[in-house]
Amino acid sequence: MRTEKEVAITSGTPVATADLSIDGMTCAMGCGGAIKSALAKVPGVNATTIDFQSADQANHAVVTYDPTKVSDADLIKAVHAIHGGQYKVATVGVTKEVLSSGQVAPPAKEEEEDKVSASLPDVVFPSVVALLSRLLRV
Repeated sequence: MRTEKEVAITSGTPVATADLSIDGMTCAMGCGGAIKSALAKVPGVNATTIDFQSADQANHAVVTYDPTKVSDADLIKAVHAIHGGQYKVATVGVTKEVLSSGQVAPPAKEEEEDKVSASLPDVVFPSVVALLSRLLRV
């Protein structure tokens, strides 16, 4: 299953973040390390963090990447290629930053229901990716 939403930014270079729910991870060091290493080798990936809870649950890799250089499908292929397909991506949640000119976006069409876009004139918000990175480092 794949979900996608967009977040408007008024400055900076847009990036995307993919939250990959991964089945087959049994440990944080070996499995998580192999996944993190494989994702780091994909051109366009800026950062990867592993969120390991327990072997009984799907665990997550959160990847920040340049959507002009790599897609979330490429990230999934990289995970599936590790150790002969030992790891499977169950779900993907993608958040893409898009540059906004400060104008209010027109109402979304029904098929674009999952996309979110909002902007306020003359207000600068910190990067969602930067905030997530800071939270995950704590």
